[in-house]
Parts: sequence; C-alpha cells; structure tokens
Amino acid sequence: MRAMFLVAWVELRRRVRNRSAWFTAIVGPLAMAVVFGVLIGGTGSISLRIGVVDLDRSEVSAPFAEGLLGAPAGDSPVAFVAYDSQETAAAAIDDDDLDAAIVLPAGFGAAVVAGSSATVTVLRDPRKEISAGVANSLSAQYLSSLESRRLASATVLALGGSMPSASELAAMRDSIATVLVDEEPGGSEVDASAYYGVSMSVLFLFFTVAFAARSLIVERKTGLVSRLLAASTPPWAIVLGKVLAVCVLGLVGFVTVWVATGLIFGADWGDPVGVVAAMCATVLAIGGVAVFICGLARTEQQADGWTSMVAFALALIGGNFVGPGQAPDALRRVAVFTPNGQALEAFTSLAVDGTGITGIAGRLVILVAIAAAFGGIGFAMLGRTMLR
Repeated sequence: MRAMFLVAWVELRRRVRNRSAWFTAIVGPLAMAVVFGVLIGGTGSISLRIGVVDLDRSEVSAPFAEGLLGAPAGDSPVAFVAYDSQETAAAAIDDDDLDAAIVLPAGFGAAVVAGSSATVTVLRDPRKEISAGVANSLSAQYLSSLESRRLASATVLALGGSMPSASELAAMRDSIATVLVDEEPGGSEVDASAYYGVSMSVLFLFFTVAFAARSLIVERKTGLVSRLLAASTPPWAIVLGKVLAVCVLGLVGFVTVWVATGLIFGADWGDPVGVVAAMCATVLAIGGVAVFICGLARTEQQADGWTSMVAFALALIGGNFVGPGQAPDALRRVAVFTPNGQALEAFTSLAVDGTGITGIAGRLVILVAIAAAFGGIGFAMLGRTMLR
C-alpha cells in the first residue's frame, strides 16, 4: 500500500504542474457547466402566450373562451390573450407577440347544436412546437368534451328520455371551460446548471483519467516501470497509484464545479453527504474504466483514441448530452448499464427527489461494481502484456 500511495503522490505532483491537467479536470467542466447554465438555465419553466379569438360569441363558444381568458395568471404557465379577429392574431404571431392562437369561427355554436361538423382553428409558429402542442391539446379536449355531451344527449333521446333543462345545459356549458395549471406532484424542479454541472464533470472525468494510461505507457518506454518492478514494487501498486492520482484530480474538479454552480447559479445538488458519496462512487467507477483503458492501449495515440471513443460512446448512451427528462425510453433503459448513466440518475435523485445517501445506495453499489468489473478486466490485460 505504501508503494501505491508513493506512486500516487509522485503522479499527482506531476499532474498539478501540468496546465493541461488543470484545464481537463477543472477549467473544462466548469466552463461547460457555466455555458449550459446560462443557455439552458432559463428554460426550466414554461411561459407561453396564446391568443383566443371567439368569432362565434355563442352560448357554446363563450364558456370555453371566457374560461381560458379568466384563468388566474399565477396558477398557469400559459397567458391567454383575447383578440378580435384571426388576422390580428396571425399578425401578433408573426411579430412574436404571441406563440399560438385558438380561433373559434363564426357559426361554431350552430354547427354543434345541429350536430354537424364543428372545427376549431389553431394558428401556430412552426418554430414553437410546445405552444402549438398546448393550443392543439386544449382545442382537442374542448371538442372532445362537446362531442361526449352531444352523444350523451343523443343516447338519452334514443332511450326515450327528455332533453336536459336550461339550467342543466348552462351547467354543462360552464363545465366545458378548461384551465391549464402547472403543478408539481412531488419533488423539486430540475436545475439545469446542477444537471449539466454533473454531466460535464463526469464527461471530463474520462479525459482526466486518461492521464494514467498515457503516463504508464511513457514510463514503460523510458524504462521507469521496469526499474520499479525490479525494486519489488507490485504491478498493481504502479497502476493503482497512477489511477488514484488522476482520480483525486478529477474529484477536485468535481467539487469545484459543485461549489461554483452553487455560488453562481444557486444550484442545489441535494444532500451534501449523498453528493459526496455519489462523487466518490462516480470517480471510482471512472477510475475502473481508466484501468481498462490502460490494459487496452499500447501507445499514447491509442490511449487518446480509446479514451475519446469510450468517453463519447458512454456519454451518448448514458445521456450526458440530453437534457433532464428528455431522453427517449429506449435510451433510458440502456443508460442504466453505463457508469455515467447511473451517476446522473443518482445525482438527479438527490436534487429532485430530495433523497439522502440511503436513497441512492443501490446506484452507489452498481457504480462500485462497475469499477470492480472494468478494473478487473484491465488488470487481467495488463498482466499479460504491459507489465510482463
């Protein structure tokens, strides 16, 4: 163990003097986290403006239009604005004053009462898919509500019943109005700066640990590894010492991003004990990958190539480049088999669900298992080739 820590100390001192190591471990992930925090940090909450044009002004259309326009602004992420004509609403969309508009055409109420085809027009900006989706969803819900009531009335008449009274019809019309309310059933909102702080830190960890493979290859060429082995230094002490050094450097960068995003953006990563445990487990897992790369690489170019291939492949599969909650189901299922995917899930649970270290214990165990698996394979390859 003493030999391992001595190798780690020498390697760490060498890395600290290397400017590229500082950039890879600290400056790079911090800069990327800040960029993502600035660019994406403002998109966590939806704020849309949707126009409402009631050209029919009948007893059928009025409850829906009035219900939307009367929605309390504080309860809804969507602001509804009244317009007198379809042309003015379209012009407002072109001028970016509106995101979309719902148009109830003249004769709409008469068509509903007569049982003929009734349509609602949605004006949208092709660049704003979310607002168009909201407007289409509200319109579809409204038409579905009208259709269900019309079918219910037809069924009553077919069974020999009587039509609803005026007061019952009024109550039915009033119930058609829909209000869109933004509610959080549990947990906290995902903080983009915290999410991408973790994501970029994990990504740059792969490049940080690549220093171990490069160092081992260089020292093998210069004969330093042979001299260490001749001095009865165990092969595992040499490898683990170098990996430990770069892991410490990567952990320092991880903590720096954590502190910086908290100070700059006020990002809350969750329970500090859980965060520290997740960081250590993540660095350990990536360290296992570093040992694996040490076993694969035979030259410095191969070390760089394998590192880039493994880093970006796992980043794509694990969801490092995908926003929180935006990954497809297929990608989420595959991401659980990657160290970075497990790490992102652990940090997300800490920040969003407010869980502690016990809540992510399973993911911590998986990260340690990944470290053992990759590390074991890497040692097996090293024993047959590089340190022979």
